[in-house]
Parts: sequence; C-alpha cells; structure tokens
Amino acid sequence: MRLRPSGTSSSLAVAGLVAVNLVPLVGVAFLGWSLSTILVIYWFESGVIGALNVPKILLASGSAVPDGFTATVNGRQVDLSGPAEPVEGLHLYPENGSVAGFFVMHYGIFWLVHGAFVFTLFAPAPGSGGLALATILAGVLGMVVSHAGSFLVNFVGNEEYRATSPGVQMKEPYRRVVVLHLTIVFGAFVVTAVGAPVAALVLLVGLKTVTDLYAHLTEHDRAAERRRERTAVDDRRGERIDAG
Repeated sequence: MRLRPSGTSSSLAVAGLVAVNLVPLVGVAFLGWSLSTILVIYWFESGVIGALNVPKILLASGSAVPDGFTATVNGRQVDLSGPAEPVEGLHLYPENGSVAGFFVMHYGIFWLVHGAFVFTLFAPAPGSGGLALATILAGVLGMVVSHAGSFLVNFVGNEEYRATSPGVQMKEPYRRVVVLHLTIVFGAFVVTAVGAPVAALVLLVGLKTVTDLYAHLTEHDRAAERRRERTAVDDRRGERIDAG
C-alpha cells in the first residue's frame, strides 16, 4: 500500500495557526490585554498540545524506536515501539497505552511546573483587575480549534499516524513546547523590564507567532520525511513480493 503523497503541513492548518496567533495581537493592540492574560493563554495552549498528543500516541502504527530516548516507570522500561500487527486505516492501539500513560504523567508535571512559573512570576498586580476569564476562554478556544484542526487535517487526513511510532510521537510536543516556553518566558522578562508597553507586548506576540509557525512546519517536515521512508519500505516489500 503506497502512502498518499503530501507536502509538509497543509496550507489550511498553517493559515489557522497564523490566524489564531493574531488574536492575542489584536487583543494587545486594541483591547488592552495584559501580559499575564497572554501568558496564561499560552500556558493553556501548551496543555492543549499535550492533550492532543495522547490520541496521536494511541493511533500511531509505526514501529521505529526513538534514538537515545528511553522511558522507565518504577525501574521498568516502557516499550516505545509500535504495535506488533498494525491494521489498515485509523485504529486505536491498546498496546500503545503504556506510552500514552507515561507521556501524560511526564508532560503533566512539565505543564504544571510551567503554570506555577507563570502564575508566580507574572501574576497580575494587586488592584490591577486580575485576569479576564472570558478573554482567556476566548483565546484558549481559538487555540483548541487551531490545534484540533491541524490534528484532523495533518495527522489523520495526511495519514501521519502510519509513519510514526508511539515512542517517536511522544517526543514531538517537547520539541515544540520547550522552544516556545523559552521564547515566551524570555520575551516576558523583557516586557516586564521595560514596563510592559503595548509595543513590547506586540513584539512578544509576534515573536511567539514566528517561533510557533517555525516549530509547526519543522514538526510536519519530520512527519513528511518519516512518511517518505515508510513509502520506500513499502515499495521494497512490494517489489520482493512481485519477484517471488
């Protein structure tokens, strides 16, 4: 079976990512969004990325084991390879559950520490009005729509699940979120140092958007490369069968 040819990320997913990242930009420039509000929205976004990676791990049908990466629970190593007998089409593999469980535990700790960092260092000052819950919910909803759309279009629609293993997929959010986290935190410190003017906040949102877009495209470049490798393997198997 030949995998369907595809580019990296679909133009629809890229457009959605850029559009949803423009929402905080509009909020800062025209609606008076604060630094703390933006950082909380970005923190929730990292949670959305992690949550959507759980079904990705469970759907992964590849068999590659990530180089130089292991996972252990109570001294026992978690099997990061894919299902022994993958089936045709989209399928949830119970045998991938141990990898998904390890990811939830490990990434969940990372996410909570990230949140403690944000709320401790960048909480709104007393008397500043606090965080606008409706604003945060609107921003988070946009992030959910963007990342869920990318999941459906790229991971499911472009069949990325066929060329990634649960172990390889478990690593993907860290590649993206760690870079974004460092970018956002560094930018937040700069914004705080200069007194959080609108121009600095706009620069922070712009920097995050560019970094997010680069991370998104790089992630799907890797997925496309894995799909090409999977296609080559399938073709070689087909040639051996025909020769026999």
